[in-house]
Amino acid sequence: MQTNFIKNLLNLEDVIVKNIKNLKEKVEIYIELPVKEHLCPYCGAETTKIHDYRTQIITDIPVYFKNTKLIYNKRRYECKLCHKSFYENNSIVNKYSRKSTRLTEFVVDQLRKLSSCSDIANMCGISPGYISRLFPYLAVTPSHLPKVLCIDEFKGNTGHYKYQVALIDGETHEVVDILECRHKHFLCDYFKKFPKSELDNVKYFVTDLWETYKDIAFTYFRKAKIVADHFHFARYACDAVNKIRISVQNNLPRKERIYFKHSRKLLLSRKCNLNSDEQYEELTYILNNYSESLRIAYREKEELLDIIHSDENSDLKIYKLSNWIKYNLESDIPELQECAKTYQHWYCEIKNSLEVPYSNGPTEGFNNKIKVLKRISFGVRNFTNFKARIMLLNRG
Repeated sequence: MQTNFIKNLLNLEDVIVKNIKNLKEKVEIYIELPVKEHLCPYCGAETTKIHDYRTQIITDIPVYFKNTKLIYNKRRYECKLCHKSFYENNSIVNKYSRKSTRLTEFVVDQLRKLSSCSDIANMCGISPGYISRLFPYLAVTPSHLPKVLCIDEFKGNTGHYKYQVALIDGETHEVVDILECRHKHFLCDYFKKFPKSELDNVKYFVTDLWETYKDIAFTYFRKAKIVADHFHFARYACDAVNKIRISVQNNLPRKERIYFKHSRKLLLSRKCNLNSDEQYEELTYILNNYSESLRIAYREKEELLDIIHSDENSDLKIYKLSNWIKYNLESDIPELQECAKTYQHWYCEIKNSLEVPYSNGPTEGFNNKIKVLKRISFGVRNFTNFKARIMLLNRG
């Protein structure tokens, strides 16, 4: 009965625990399997005749926060018919391995958390190289594409390229795949591998305002609507305000310039999100006393954000957006005029974004996890390893 309690505690099924040594730096568990009838792998005859025993030391999951070794008394059977010997079948360890199968499962489970490979290796009493050898089996490329495909690049600095590309399911917010490079020829080679039925399965292609992604969508996703991400196109209006702020700031005396420099966050925030009357008064003072161009650009930025975030029907929002673009195309302020030209060029994609609830928000959120992973890993040089970690984080 006591042995069964130990087996249940250690979660060792179909194993006889002979002894446990709780040493200072490690735990040793002495085990063997019960005698069972085996089929000879050479002639297929049944046998229970024991030829001899061999001791095998297996690294197992940590117990009591200590490195754990299974001292496995491995049995060899002898066939009564052909007299050849063979090792018994077991679920503890794979052939030619010195790590238990459940240790591998434990390591994979730990990789789903934001922990470095070195920390996981030290905890399990294994080398980081063993973990690295698992990654090629975990960096799986999908065979299916989702209905809503979000695409965005992030700064990975891994492999041979500075930027990598994340493909996200816009409905489930799960990572579809991670691509090593954002170059157009690389993206073409990747999407060529999918059959036409899978490419046609994508109904919405969510992207930022980068021409390469637009070309990819036109070429491979002909049945999909191209949707411009809210954050990326709204940023152009915010950038117009910031450029005017900088030009005003550069013409101010030194003391006043230092004060005005801290107005950036205030000018880029939404008026409805100001926390206090002091902030509202300061904003009003800046807009009324420094530059008419800055005041107009701020007003246009707020109007655009109101259009994007309003609960009105999509037709009314599109109508207001068209008027906004038309009005600012004729503006005397170069920054607003340039912003309106960009919106005019991407009008169809921006219009689609006002009609559907999809955006690159899940992609941007997952990019934050990737940044944390890079920090705790002190950078990852191998792209396959990097991709495997990201895919595991997604399943965590």
